[in-house]
Amino acid sequence: MKALGAALVLIGLLGLVFGGIPYTKKETVAEIGGLKMQASEKKTLGLPPFANGLVILLGAAFWFRAGRRPGD
Repeated sequence: MKALGAALVLIGLLGLVFGGIPYTKKETVAEIGGLKMQASEKKTLGLPPFANGLVILLGAAFWFRAGRRPGD
């Protein structure tokens, strides 16, 4: 759970800093015999700032909850 929480916090922070989560999409444009032509396109998965904030809060809750011992 701690790793999931850390990943969610990181995703939320990336979303806030970059205005979304950047990724690169590769697509095969043409294929002739063994020759393959590909095109790369940079895209951003945009999330509203409040959604990024919720992801950060959820990740922090997972992170800190995993760090507690049972019975605390």
